[in-house]
Amino acid sequence: MPLKPDDLSIGVTMYRRLEYLEEALDSAVNQTVPVKVILYDDGCQDPDGLNRILSHFGDRLVYHKNPRTLGLFQNMNQCIWKSPTPWLSILHDDDALSKDFAERILEAAPAVGECDLFFGGTSYMNSASQVFHRMGLPPGERWRRISATEYAWKNWFSFPGQLMRVEAAQAAGGFPEKSIYTGDWELWFRLAHQRGAVQLGADLARHRAHLGGDRGTTAATKTGRKVACCAMQVKRNLARLRTTGAEPRFDRRQWLRAYGPLYRDLLVYSWKMPGWLLRYNRRLLLISEPAGRISRWLNQVSRWFGNPGIRLAGLARSLGERLGYKPPQTF
Repeated sequence: MPLKPDDLSIGVTMYRRLEYLEEALDSAVNQTVPVKVILYDDGCQDPDGLNRILSHFGDRLVYHKNPRTLGLFQNMNQCIWKSPTPWLSILHDDDALSKDFAERILEAAPAVGECDLFFGGTSYMNSASQVFHRMGLPPGERWRRISATEYAWKNWFSFPGQLMRVEAAQAAGGFPEKSIYTGDWELWFRLAHQRGAVQLGADLARHRAHLGGDRGTTAATKTGRKVACCAMQVKRNLARLRTTGAEPRFDRRQWLRAYGPLYRDLLVYSWKMPGWLLRYNRRLLLISEPAGRISRWLNQVSRWFGNPGIRLAGLARSLGERLGYKPPQTF
């Protein structure tokens, strides 16, 4: 499936924050193989600051301002409906692409055959742009296909660094605009279900894993709904597979092995979660397989002391940070 640079564009979505925008735009505009870049402004309230950033890129960037604030997934859909090219990548204003993102995909495309979605490895960075984790194929593996069944159980990347076929994304209805958390996974699964998804071995993006209140999906994490939303998404995906003759059934333990419980989220937000949602997350914690020292410790605290134990662990972590302790990022 040959592709050329004119087939690709990058849509950058933004709302009110500007602190990471220049880094995101630089990664999109200064690709080793130049492609079209469009910025979709969904409600910036600092026009002077925005104009200073835009002045660095001149006519290499197209600026579009929505007439009214649409919301996270609605603005992402604007990128799909207004795409000037048959293939599109969407980039959030706090993430970044590798400078050879387009080049890597153009090189691989002729060998992979038909597909509706490309993505690659992802480096995770903190608010200071320091990389602390990587998710992707093992070193040396150039690319592989991800089946719809594999995608049903797990979202294989953290949003940036994807390239989707616009016609297929439009036929799938774009992102579900009322989604609380898994709207991106919903679309990726639909694309994988249509003509397949291909994961490249190269790292194509950097995802900023901060938990600031200006992130559109942070509320789901803070309240404890994130894991529940992911479980419901798996059930929806499996139900869609069954309509085509497959017989996959939801197995909670199998899903937890694929998904990997986010112990860090529990430690950060347990003391704020409503009791019933904390109990839900704690039950999942108890049937999951601890991945390291901190997760084993939290698992035991949960067994011995229930919800109050996890809340106290979260408060202890928060106090430790205030005193200068930097807890490790755990996944």
